[in-house]
Amino acid sequence: MNAVYIALPFVQFALSLFLANIVVASDPSNRVNRLFTLFLMAMAGWGVAIFGMRDAFPDEALAFTREKIALTMIPLSSVLFYHFTLRYTGGATRTRTLLLFYGLVVVSLALTLTNHVATGMTVKFYGFAPELGWAFGILLLASYPPIIASYARLTSVKRTEEDIRVRRQLNLLRLGIVALVLGGTSDFIPSLGINIYPMGIVGNLFFVGLATWGVTRYRLMELRLVLRRGIAYSAISSTLFAVYGATFSAVFLLADSLSTPALIMTTIGAIILVGVIFQPIMARLQAAIDRMFFRERGDRLAGLARLNELTKDITDFSAVAEGITETVRGMVQADWAVIALPEDRRGGYVPVTNAKSLATPLNLPRRGGVISYLRRTRSIAVVSDLASGESPRFEESAEGDDGADLKALRDAGARLLVPMDVGGKLTGVMILGDRLVGKDYDSEDRDLLVAAADQASIAVENARLYANTRREADERAAVAELARVVSSTLEIDDVMARCAFQVLAVLNADRVEITRVHDDERIFSIAHVEGLEIPGWEQGTEASTEEAHFQAALDYRRGELVDLASADSSHSPAANSAVSAGLRSMISIPLISKEKIIGTLNVISREPDAYAPDDLELAERVGAQVTNAIANSLLYEQALQLAEEREARATLDAENRELQRINEVKIQFLSMVSHELRTPLTSMMAFADIMRTNKQGNLVEKDVSRLDVIRRNGRRLSLLIGDLLDVSRIESGALKLEIAEFEMNQMVEELHESFDPLVEVKSQRLSMDLPSEIVTCFADRDRMAQVVSNLMSNASKYSPESSEILVTMSADKDTIYMSVKDAGIGISEQDQKQLFTSFFRADNEATRAAPGTGLGLVIVKGIVEMHRGRIWIESEYGKGTTVNIQFSRRCDLPESQNGSDEAA
Repeated sequence: MNAVYIALPFVQFALSLFLANIVVASDPSNRVNRLFTLFLMAMAGWGVAIFGMRDAFPDEALAFTREKIALTMIPLSSVLFYHFTLRYTGGATRTRTLLLFYGLVVVSLALTLTNHVATGMTVKFYGFAPELGWAFGILLLASYPPIIASYARLTSVKRTEEDIRVRRQLNLLRLGIVALVLGGTSDFIPSLGINIYPMGIVGNLFFVGLATWGVTRYRLMELRLVLRRGIAYSAISSTLFAVYGATFSAVFLLADSLSTPALIMTTIGAIILVGVIFQPIMARLQAAIDRMFFRERGDRLAGLARLNELTKDITDFSAVAEGITETVRGMVQADWAVIALPEDRRGGYVPVTNAKSLATPLNLPRRGGVISYLRRTRSIAVVSDLASGESPRFEESAEGDDGADLKALRDAGARLLVPMDVGGKLTGVMILGDRLVGKDYDSEDRDLLVAAADQASIAVENARLYANTRREADERAAVAELARVVSSTLEIDDVMARCAFQVLAVLNADRVEITRVHDDERIFSIAHVEGLEIPGWEQGTEASTEEAHFQAALDYRRGELVDLASADSSHSPAANSAVSAGLRSMISIPLISKEKIIGTLNVISREPDAYAPDDLELAERVGAQVTNAIANSLLYEQALQLAEEREARATLDAENRELQRINEVKIQFLSMVSHELRTPLTSMMAFADIMRTNKQGNLVEKDVSRLDVIRRNGRRLSLLIGDLLDVSRIESGALKLEIAEFEMNQMVEELHESFDPLVEVKSQRLSMDLPSEIVTCFADRDRMAQVVSNLMSNASKYSPESSEILVTMSADKDTIYMSVKDAGIGISEQDQKQLFTSFFRADNEATRAAPGTGLGLVIVKGIVEMHRGRIWIESEYGKGTTVNIQFSRRCDLPESQNGSDEAA
């Protein structure tokens, strides 16, 4: 028979029994403890039954009897663990489910004892295994569902649990269940005819060990406390038992050669002799064990010496606090100890050392019952006495208090509170857990703790003052460095980057934002970011201030401490995104320059309640520097922009003056050329007309034809000179209008009649759509006739033969509207942009074939605008063109432009 095969179930029995004693000893009144103890006892019964079955080999009948006991323990342990899981996780009782599972246990027990679950034993390569009966499925039904339900319950709780310690605990329990299921399943497989070694006991050992470790380590108790006490006490008992055991063994070896009276006398003498001789040895052994496990006197002397050393070093506050905590804990053999000091940001006394990992943060409010009691009494307080109402002065201090601080202390397992007093001021509280040895702290322990607290309070206070002084010096240095940085450059991007970097160095932050506020505080943009990125709110993001996470700073125009996860911030998309990125608290400082908010400085941390009023004050000082930096940079940018604008304006003015000079020269040149050309042209045309009469008949037909060419080109040149003069007058403002009242309908009809011969040459139709009523206006009749004539002429020139030209006119009370529509080739969008430029002609065959100077539309536009009107083109290439004009029915001009007044 394999020795390991026999030993493993005994190990399960011993381990389960040992752990059951530890769990129940930690707190017998706790119902969860009792349920877990019952589960461990069932596991112990399972192990000892399997041990007995395997040890019974080759007695099959005895092995079968013990196997049935083991089979009854399997479903019982599963249901007990499920019952424990419900209590442990705070789930609903689920009475019906529990009754169903326990009912299945009873049915399984009955079927097992009546040989229906297993019918006998069979021999395998490793020993006995049960032969399964028809009711084996009911045993499985009673065993597996409770374990699976426990796993599901633990998984459900883990999904919603935020405390990482509890999540680790639940993981250990789930891992134990997996080990149990795999091991238990392997136990049944050999009974199905598959030759594998059963690993159920191994799975059980893992399950029991992991479950107990998870439970005791994180929630129900501190395993170390019970173990240390148990080992210390058992060491003496074991030694004494071993000595007397050896003595009795020696006496009984001589029993065969002694008579009964002699044996009795020898035994009594041996007991007395061992008691006399071994007593000094026991005393020394007790002292050695005391030194090993309790070490009270030595620990106290060493602790006092260490406290004396610690008070000399005030340069490292954290090290001093940690050292004092550990020293005090060792001096009085406390399971744990922490020092709680006042913290402004949390409004209470908070542990600053890490001697105990608390499941929930411990915070004793300044105005709570516990701190008020310690401040009034300045004496050691026992937590259990405060909770039981045995301290009347505590009842007075806690009047109106909800007792949350006392509950937090009890949940943490606190036993003793020692006030730390300096100059009549409560500067801290030393909190201690249970003693590792003994039931309570005695008077000697308390006197020692008072002395240690007095000494420690001075050390801690000095270290705190030094740390605060050093922090203030570092802050002042950082602010001074920031001022230097601000004054070293005026480039706004560089200023923001360097300011944000310095803020990270001064304040404990995970992200620093500098924002710019625009448009009367309705729009903001994130100008610079240093640290953690927030998706959707990167540098350069622009949004409405209604979506901002710093709205309170804008509303109140002062620095604000912001809880990003609070209900007040939940309406802000930016705050929600920050919380999703893991950020929790923020300082927001408005940057105000000349009574106007130009931006904000936002310092953001992952830690809840990360900032206190002191941090806000520091951030405001930093914000003032940042404001100055940004304001100076903005002024610098504005100065540069103004300088550039002035330079550009000066350049533009110079260019405009030069263009004006060139334009005046051009106008003078055109006027001069026009006048100089018109005089000889007039003479040439006159002589050509005289010669054309040919009264003497001295010209042949060929000469007459040539004179016609001269006259025709002369007329074209005369028209060009006239157009040049009109353009130069319009551009120089020298063109005068003769304003008079006339009928617009009549003028257009006259032009229609004069144009009929011209359009008939190309077989074109000139249609008119004029109002039936008379349309009168006060304008320059000749110039308006020039406008309409020019438009009709262009329409005819650029339209194909046999096409229609449509002239329409309409009028209202103040304005006259006219349009001339042709069926020509149209004008491209590119050419339309230059259509009113002097001498411009579209680049196409139809335009090149028609004569023209490129000045007609320029003159038309100038005349229309002088009549307070406008002209525009509607054209699509290949589909014709419509030229539209509108002008006032009454043109009231300044005296300088009114030729009639001038003439008068």
